[in-house]
Amino acid sequence: MLEVLHDELCSVRGLPTQVKLVEVGPRDGLQAEPVCVPTEVKIELLNRLSSAGFEKIEASSFVSPKMIYDLDGKIIEANDAFLRIVGYDREDLMAGRLRWMDLTPPEWLARDLSQWIPQQKVTGRLEPFEKEYVRKDGSRVPVLIGVATFEEGGNEGVAFVLDLTDRKEAEHRLHESYEMLRELTSHRETAREEERKHIAREMHDELGQHLTALRMGASVLAMQLGDGHPELVEQARALTAQVDTTMQVVRGVIASLRPAALDAGIVAALEWLAAEFNRNPCTVCRLRLQDETLVLSEDRAIVLFRVAQEALTNVARHAAAMQVTITLERTPDACLLEVRDDGKGFDPLATRKRSFGLAGMKERVLMLGGQIDLVSSPGNGTTIKVCLPVHKGVPT
Repeated sequence: MLEVLHDELCSVRGLPTQVKLVEVGPRDGLQAEPVCVPTEVKIELLNRLSSAGFEKIEASSFVSPKMIYDLDGKIIEANDAFLRIVGYDREDLMAGRLRWMDLTPPEWLARDLSQWIPQQKVTGRLEPFEKEYVRKDGSRVPVLIGVATFEEGGNEGVAFVLDLTDRKEAEHRLHESYEMLRELTSHRETAREEERKHIAREMHDELGQHLTALRMGASVLAMQLGDGHPELVEQARALTAQVDTTMQVVRGVIASLRPAALDAGIVAALEWLAAEFNRNPCTVCRLRLQDETLVLSEDRAIVLFRVAQEALTNVARHAAAMQVTITLERTPDACLLEVRDDGKGFDPLATRKRSFGLAGMKERVLMLGGQIDLVSSPGNGTTIKVCLPVHKGVPT
């Protein structure tokens, strides 16, 4: 591509043969040796690039030449591709009604005048940057622009413009899809938590009541049988013991769905969680509370509790840690939770795509506008930090 452009440049009458083109890249930007180029040569060059051969160049180029401009705001010449982008015709261009300063919205023009033009006067070029143009019909078109002056410190240059409309629309659709997915995830998590709460209460009230009645019946039967039926008494006592075991299982299921301590607040819930974890003799869980009277709204308390619960589950399954510490603090504008262990750690990048537990924690926090950071490396343990914002005037 560079050879084609170089041949076009050198074949234009009056253009010095020492012109050197440099490949445009994301780091190199747009570079050219400063040479003195007559205005009529610049126009002829652009006309040649606007010919049939230009379309082939345009298809393979990072940014394509579209117009010749001056730093006073005038567009000296432009090809049809540029005119199509901004919605003007060649009559507008020839009549002088087409100025790049007029095409630029005020918020972008202020940056151009204060930043880009002074930089261009010094360096003679600019790295490709994004901005918008105002089309003739008043609509806006996003573009990517790379510019270079023809002479070092000169007032005229060539601009390479790429229409970003399709890409911006695709980005917008992707953003909308992501937001819809997050809303769906939020709704799913809320519905799941409500269902857990409902099932836990049903099991506690209904199933628990029936099991209690069954146990009382078995105990009464054992007493009524007395010493005259030792075999039946033993069976009744065995039935009572089986009911007791079943009640323990039910309590465990209820606690896994939604521990009763969660109804008493985040502090009580974390204390219960630490006590349950410490039943495992392999790892010690310590709880550090800045304020034991801390009160949070139910949604925030649930999110912090579930993150801590998932983190402790990962510690028990994978970390081989000796100690894990849960810290809960409150700042003027946020609530901070940290779960730190001294286990074997892992590579977060290597496990990101197959760790749905970590993804679930992140989504729970993002639902409330919070932030979650995970720091880990092999041999150095793991730290999970959560920050949930607390808005003034809104219950925490």
